[in-house]
This record gives sequence, structure tokens and C-alpha cells, in this order.
Amino acid sequence: MTKSKMELGYWGIRGLASPLRLALEYAGVDYTDRRFASAAEWHAHRDGELAAAGVVAFPSLPYLVVDDTTAVSQSRVILRFIADRHGFGGDGEAERTAAAMVQEEAADLNAAYLKVALAADTESARKEQVAGSITTHLGRLEAFLGDKEWIAGGAAPTYADILLFDVLEWMWHLDAELEAAYPKLRALRKRVGELPAIAAYVKRTDGDNPYLSRPFTPFKVG
Repeated sequence: MTKSKMELGYWGIRGLASPLRLALEYAGVDYTDRRFASAAEWHAHRDGELAAAGVVAFPSLPYLVVDDTTAVSQSRVILRFIADRHGFGGDGEAERTAAAMVQEEAADLNAAYLKVALAADTESARKEQVAGSITTHLGRLEAFLGDKEWIAGGAAPTYADILLFDVLEWMWHLDAELEAAYPKLRALRKRVGELPAIAAYVKRTDGDNPYLSRPFTPFKVG
């Protein structure tokens, strides 16, 4: 595996960076997890240090800078970049395609659930949204996983498994009853959570790059 110095930049919340942090931990790389506390702090860094480096074509959060020479933007692209660079992007065309499809389906699930978690203003609206798009996406993923150990169909996990672990972690934190309805996804979540690097990371509450267990920002529910 390629040894590089990496800096991941994002807000001091889980959000879009949580699966990226999990992937970096799984890859076992040396990285700096730069967490911005305010828009002013981010803008100062973006217009100062990052602009001076001249390697970030699309300065947005999250970003990943590698060895001060290469930069990657857009969360889904960053996740695939980390996985491909460190050997868990999928073995062969079929696995890579499956992982990419699951990544997009998980993104749709994540977006649908955000409407439930942050926008549903009544319990009836919440239940309606969960019973609609949420269960549709979860059912598709449950069926696609089937009897496979890892969702892309290979002998080892891919970034798609790590992404699903993250999405399910925060979703089931708020809607635990959903977990019981999807035993195959529940088992996958358990397998990913038991991977040594992932298990060690989620237990880390202090020191460098601590795990953020709260699913939302400090000013939202969770």
C-alpha cells in the first residue's frame, strides 16, 4: 500500500466526512483530521493556506490533500480515491461496479433520511417518510446483499461496506425499530464494526482524531 501524508478537512461533525474518516482508519494511513469550528475559520484556511498551496481545484468541504501535491474534492470521489489507493475499491470490474452502485444507493438513502431526521415536523410526517422512500432503499440494499458476506460480492470489504456501516449507524441511532426489519444489513453492520481498525476507532473518544458518535451537529438532534 502507498504510504502518504494526508489531510482531511471538514467541519467538526460527522456529516459527509464520517465514512471518509472510517476509510482512512481502515486503510491504516497517517492522516490529519482537520475539523473546522466555523465558516470564518474555514474561509480563512481556504483563502490562505489552501489557496497558497495551489493544488485544490475545487475548494470545498470535505477535501483531501495528499503529500501537499494532490487534492481531491467531493465526498464520494474522496471515498473512492482512498479505497482505490489502499486496495479496497473492489477486485475486478464486477466488484467495482457493485460498490459504486451501492455507494449511490446509500447516498440516496442518506438524503432521504435527512428529510426525516431534520425536516419532518410532525410524527405522522416522519412515519410517512420512513414508510416510503426509507424502506424502499433499505429493502433494495437488503435484497442486493442477499447471502453475500460483503455487499460488493468479494472476499473482503470495500468502501461500500464502510459507507453502509456509517449510514446505518446514525440512522438506527434515531430509528432503532428499523434495524429489526433488515437482518442481513444488521449482520453486515456488525461485521464491519468488528473489523479491528474500525472497532478501535469507534472506541476512541480522545487523543488524535477521536470518533464522533453523535450523528448530527451539536445544534441538531442526536
